[in-house]
Amino acid sequence: MDMAPRWSGGYGFQIRYESYGSDLTVNAKDINASFFHKTYFLEGVYTWDRSARITLKLPYQIIEKRDSDILSKNNSFGDLIIAVPLKKYNNYKSYTQNIGVTPQVKIPLDEKMTNVTGPFSGGVSLSYSSESFSFYQLYDIFSWFYNYKDPLLGLDINLGFHPYHDNATNKGLFVIWDATCRWENSYTIIQTGPVFMLYNQNIMMRAELKLPAIESGGKNKLSKGVYMNIGLGIVF
Repeated sequence: MDMAPRWSGGYGFQIRYESYGSDLTVNAKDINASFFHKTYFLEGVYTWDRSARITLKLPYQIIEKRDSDILSKNNSFGDLIIAVPLKKYNNYKSYTQNIGVTPQVKIPLDEKMTNVTGPFSGGVSLSYSSESFSFYQLYDIFSWFYNYKDPLLGLDINLGFHPYHDNATNKGLFVIWDATCRWENSYTIIQTGPVFMLYNQNIMMRAELKLPAIESGGKNKLSKGVYMNIGLGIVF
């Protein structure tokens, strides 16, 4: 959704699977509880030109919680996310770079979620990325603001290489190391791990696996555990 398309009138679709959760607490104390979250995303993008686009993300989530002998499951649509990434590109002889600002909103589709976060959530992100034939980097800092709970602050860093590209067939591979930081309600988590992004013509596949490097919070806070994300997209 961030890398392509980069031409006027371009559009695309992506399906994505995300999972995380565990039955371990942050401070390694047994509270006999667990939390597992799986989400299927349907995503779309349309670009007016390289500098302006709109994206939509519709998640369907499967949440399983256990507290002692009580097990609860919730299958429902999550918040619809609408964003308008605005980017300023600069092209140089050996690389291209862009600075971006992205206003975005979350629209809860589940009444239970509406009661927790309120009827409306807004966010904004500031980003910088550059790409040469062999190197890719991205820095993105963002925040979400809610009606009925504390705001979320996040930082994403991607540093990677472009070890293979075939100009004749427009296919190749990015290998990236990702660091993800989140601060919310006196809770801090930093996850890190590898990302692989394959592309062939107008089809792209992304896979990432991250482990929690730092977690701190309340005594009964469950660990986020291993994070996995797999996506397949096509652009026109």
